[in-house]
Amino acid sequence: MSFRYSFLLLFAAACATSGSGDTDTSSSTVEPREFSDFVNTTEAPTGDLTCKDAALGTVDPAKQVDVTFNGEVHDFQLKDVVAEATVNFWFDDDVSATMSTTVQADTKGAFTVDLPACTPLAYESTTPVDWQQTVDTYEVHQIYGYEEDGSVDGEYVNSVSQQTSTLIPALIGLEWDPTTGIIAGTAYDCTETGIGNAQVFIHDEAGNAPPTGEIFYFNSSDLPTARDPEDAATARTNPDNGLWVAINVPVGVWIAEMYIWDGSTYVMLGSTQLEIKAGSVNISNIYTGHTDGIAYPPSCLVQ
Repeated sequence: MSFRYSFLLLFAAACATSGSGDTDTSSSTVEPREFSDFVNTTEAPTGDLTCKDAALGTVDPAKQVDVTFNGEVHDFQLKDVVAEATVNFWFDDDVSATMSTTVQADTKGAFTVDLPACTPLAYESTTPVDWQQTVDTYEVHQIYGYEEDGSVDGEYVNSVSQQTSTLIPALIGLEWDPTTGIIAGTAYDCTETGIGNAQVFIHDEAGNAPPTGEIFYFNSSDLPTARDPEDAATARTNPDNGLWVAINVPVGVWIAEMYIWDGSTYVMLGSTQLEIKAGSVNISNIYTGHTDGIAYPPSCLVQ
């Protein structure tokens, strides 16, 4: 399932007051963080959450066939095509494994590749380091729907520019440590609309929060030329966009969980898992009712 352009609102965020959420990545002694450091709102959530405990549809194995993917590499912020970018695919959805295939876009950012429909996969878009153009951009749990003519047209993969990768932390008042990664995501309700008043908790497979990595939420609609204290990052997702970003997340495998307050306790709506590599930006959405970050489009399900 391709990333939605509504997520571009991330870059419209003017952020918290100076020094808010600063992370000292040089300290050898870091106080352990708890669930409550990440999840603490008591505001009622917004959005359609009726699918939280509903049965998921069944994937039709007859639709898990190879299709021709006619795609483009797009700049994450500006939507411009990225010429001659390389796109690596992992058909097993595991970026730590050997890649399944690689393809290079042409001068118009276009490429064609055969890949499995209705099957979770991952990709990385990249350009040569000496071009000083982009940073390694990953997106996991991508699913391309089944088309009767055996093709997938009009789809794209994201590429984050070096300028954008430094803009996100700068708006918040942080410096990105290039030995860590950035996660940028959306909290989606049952209609894949942004949820309001949700919060994200990141932890490893043992349940431990990362020693570094701050999470921010956004509420603006215009890209500022400077941080505006009157239009700050919020403490929870905004119903207009559901956006969240985690900065300076250490290298390794992390689980991101989305929580809301139901009036008496915190309830997890969904979660996803991803692997962070140094110097990378990772696009990772969380879907209500899905605990693996994998949401199949209707065209993949048994009708």
